Amino acid sequence: MHLNIVLFLVALLGHYAAADVKVICYYASWSAYNGYTPEDFDPKLCTHVNYAFMGLWDDGNVKVEDDNLDIDERLYYRVTDWKKKNPTLKVLLSVGGGSDEAAKAFSGMAANSGKKGAFIGSASYFISTLFYFLKDNFMKLLQDLKTAFKPHGWLLTAAVTANPEDGYDVKQMNNLLDYFNVMTYDMYGSWSSYTGQTSPLYASHVESDWEKHNLNIDACSHNWICERYSAWTRVWDNEQKNPYKYSGNQWFGYDDSDSIWIKTDYIKDNGFFGVMIWAIDGDDVHGICGMKQNLLKHINGALGKIDCC
Repeated sequence: MHLNIVLFLVALLGHYAAADVKVICYYASWSAYNGYTPEDFDPKLCTHVNYAFMGLWDDGNVKVEDDNLDIDERLYYRVTDWKKKNPTLKVLLSVGGGSDEAAKAFSGMAANSGKKGAFIGSASYFISTLFYFLKDNFMKLLQDLKTAFKPHGWLLTAAVTANPEDGYDVKQMNNLLDYFNVMTYDMYGSWSSYTGQTSPLYASHVESDWEKHNLNIDACSHNWICERYSAWTRVWDNEQKNPYKYSGNQWFGYDDSDSIWIKTDYIKDNGFFGVMIWAIDGDDVHGICGMKQNLLKHINGALGKIDCC
């Protein structure tokens, strides 16, 4: 079963009026192999865009992950070209990814002064060449990066897990980062003992106390190919403010325009910095189900940035 997914996350920092709420988009470069190129998207729907991903060599230097896409097909430059249509857009380059290999490379680099120096130097060179901005974590590494980036006015951000007790010094991060993105998705999956919402806005009454306090942080958004699942039965989960669909013994939770609007209202009402979308190629980019970039437009509509929906 092929699934197209948009993940909807909260970007936390301070209290902001609705007009100032940021829309932080992720462009997953490998989606170009599936026909989702930078030219398919409307840059005016994002205030920031993160290009995912770059990797690390064993010596700490940053590396291009896909020479064909990133260099030969010029995806780096084609994403930065979005600034021609949206001059206020901030373009960032994300280093890492969700693999164990990436995590090991990061921890090894951050713990070695030589590798860390190579990372900062190569990242700075790459940024100055492509006009990118970088994200990463680890407290000492953040301090060194901040020192290196501050003279250039470059943004420093990080994507962090939903649980701040996972080794983060939130107070230091607030001082060092321009903002950080909280990854509030993959709450339930094949590893879970029972089915549950992937990214619920609120807790369920069936959850344990720990689950209620850890597995419902705002928010993800999934947009499925509607033609394939249009015959499935849709149910609205009013307790957790998310829809789900089922057919026979098959079930999936997702987000649609209704839940996206509610989650965006939640972000706006609570004065969060903005929303982060992983990844924008998972939206209805080509208008298969109707409106192109339906979820991203509903986010902007709920924020009052565009007249939509």
